[in-house]
Amino acid sequence: MEKFKEKLASLRAEIDNANKRGDELEEKATALETQHANKDDEFTSLQERAKLLEEQLEQAEIDLKEANGNFREADLRAEQLGKKAIKLQQELKTWEKKNSDLEEKYLAAKNEMDELEGQLDGV
Repeated sequence: MEKFKEKLASLRAEIDNANKRGDELEEKATALETQHANKDDEFTSLQERAKLLEEQLEQAEIDLKEANGNFREADLRAEQLGKKAIKLQQELKTWEKKNSDLEEKYLAAKNEMDELEGQLDGV
């Protein structure tokens, strides 16, 4: 009977230890589940942020392509205007030369007329 009581006490101690260990494992499982839920929330948040960043990157790429297109158009326009400015400067030089020539002819003709007038006055 004594051995039976010892065995029963031993079994009760094992049960108590098993229950205590079960409670500890249950607490640990609950903590791990909470940690897992937090990690899931963090993962979902990171996925949403990644998606947002991808959308922003796509928009930035579209904006960059548009800006490059606008720059090429502006560069071409500036080149065309530069060529036009050179052409206008050349035309201006031509007209200034013609004006200078006409002024010389005018002054020569005026001097000739003044001489003729002077000669006519002297007659």
